[in-house]
Amino acid sequence: MVEAGKAYVSTSRLFVSGVRDLSQQCQGDTVISECLQRFADSLQEVVNYHMILFDQAQRSVRQQLQSFVKEDVRKFKETKKQFDKVREDLELSLVRNAQAPRHRPHEVEEATGALTLTRKCFRHLALDYVLQINVLQAKKKFEILDSMLSFMHAQSSFFQQGYSLLHQLDPYMKKLAAELDQLVIDSAVEKREMERKHAAIQQRVRPRSRLPAHQAPGRPLRPHPMPGTPSPPLPPACLPPALPTPSLGDQGCSL
Repeated sequence: MVEAGKAYVSTSRLFVSGVRDLSQQCQGDTVISECLQRFADSLQEVVNYHMILFDQAQRSVRQQLQSFVKEDVRKFKETKKQFDKVREDLELSLVRNAQAPRHRPHEVEEATGALTLTRKCFRHLALDYVLQINVLQAKKKFEILDSMLSFMHAQSSFFQQGYSLLHQLDPYMKKLAAELDQLVIDSAVEKREMERKHAAIQQRVRPRSRLPAHQAPGRPLRPHPMPGTPSPPLPPACLPPALPTPSLGDQGCSL
């Protein structure tokens, strides 16, 4: 966990550096540059809080528990090895004492003395072994709970510091959100206005299509007759003038 946390902190620092570089490239726009710089400072503080949290986790959980395992548990294992060895010696002494010939008092006395010494040693080591078990159980409970309590205190401090930092930044974030909402509205209005102007300009510069002669302005349209149907009569205004009918007097004839 600690190693993964350190990798996360390194990646977060690279991200903050990228935000700062972007802020430097946006020096022409004061709003963007100020916003990025302020957010980068806040993110850097959060990264520092993360680093403190992982350091405390390193000390409270990893080092403390490793010390408990390497020292106390190791002593317990050594005591257990000695206890097992003396127990085996006691079993051998019991076997030798039981197998000692009774008609040889010297061997019986020697086996009995060895059994007595081994039994005393076993009892002392048994007491030490039981004491080590009780001490280890009590210390294990204390070490585990104390390390986890320290880690949770570190977590609490981390979130309190982060909340305090973001609480101070909250008014600026709300102000920026309101400005962004107004910017969206202004952008939509400007977009509609530009679209209207664009449509008006296109309507103005669009070339007028040429109409056929029979569809010229001011001349009424006449439908074309269908094949096999007589043409409709022309209106009187469109008929040619009538020729005068010659009379008999004009022809020079007399009756």
